Amino acid sequence: MRFRLPSHVVVEEDALDRFPEVLDALGCHKLLVVTDENVWNLLSRRVEEVLRGVAALSVSFARGSGYPTVDAVRAVVAEKDPCVVVGLGGGRSIDVAKYAAYIEGLPFVSVPTALSHDGFASPIVALKDEQGNPVSLFTRPPAAVVVDLGIVSRAPRRLLASGAGDILAKLTSVADARLAQREVGERISEAALEMAEAAYRILASHIVELARWSVEGVRLLAEAGLLAGMAMAVAGSSRPCSGSEHLFSHALDKLFPGRSSLHGEQVGVGAVVAAYLHGLDWEVLREMLRKVGAPTTVAELGVTPEQAAQALELAPRLRDRYTILHKLKLSREEAVRALRGAGVV
Repeated sequence: MRFRLPSHVVVEEDALDRFPEVLDALGCHKLLVVTDENVWNLLSRRVEEVLRGVAALSVSFARGSGYPTVDAVRAVVAEKDPCVVVGLGGGRSIDVAKYAAYIEGLPFVSVPTALSHDGFASPIVALKDEQGNPVSLFTRPPAAVVVDLGIVSRAPRRLLASGAGDILAKLTSVADARLAQREVGERISEAALEMAEAAYRILASHIVELARWSVEGVRLLAEAGLLAGMAMAVAGSSRPCSGSEHLFSHALDKLFPGRSSLHGEQVGVGAVVAAYLHGLDWEVLREMLRKVGAPTTVAELGVTPEQAAQALELAPRLRDRYTILHKLKLSREEAVRALRGAGVV
């Protein structure tokens, strides 16, 4: 086993005030913040106050999620010569900052303002290629993660519910990984699988508190996301946290782009179907998603039953990573029956 984990983690109310301590620990006081205009309009004054007299600050806006945006950030790195890159915002800002830092050989600090998926603490980057197709890349974990619960708890409930869907889907990603261990002899770190399962259990065992979306509920979501991110770092891939439910989501993105559904929303619905196919308690999973306000039907994702069946049929062809969909090789008609059986249509 060879892996890296974040060396500094702060999860608390007013965690942003601890940022100077994180920079001291990293030995860096010249940073580039990658964010978007909306987040910066909301938080620029506070960030500047926290860092006044502590660090030199430059800002770059992530206006897209493709390689041109990464290149634009790298150009700012070359101009400003920071010693750390900070991702401040949602998934796009964090992924762009993470990948730019990785390419430039700089430490990356993750400061999420919403927990819409588990990428804020992971080594995985989700970008778009020239054709707009999703691309997942393994880089390295953040050097530090700062989750200000006061900020994150004010994020739109839809984003938080999406993050919960992504974590609850670890039920099926781990089931797929264990299936691959049994049937094709895939070698996967047991520690990584246990960590991913623990992330699921944190939410499943506190679903009532999570559904209130109190600061305590958001803290649980952040802790689960940290565990999921570390699981991927230990495994050296996204395997413990990404299985058939993610393939279903990727297939939806590829076949039907331009919809407004979020990654975690799609993964959550995909996990209900995957749990049904695995023979797991899909009804409990579906009810947990409903309690936190996440979608539980394909209609809520903006697709018809036939389109969802098409995505389910395509999903195993998108990646050579053995899952329940690779085992079953569903036809279109079988996919329709699975969707109906899982109660998502």
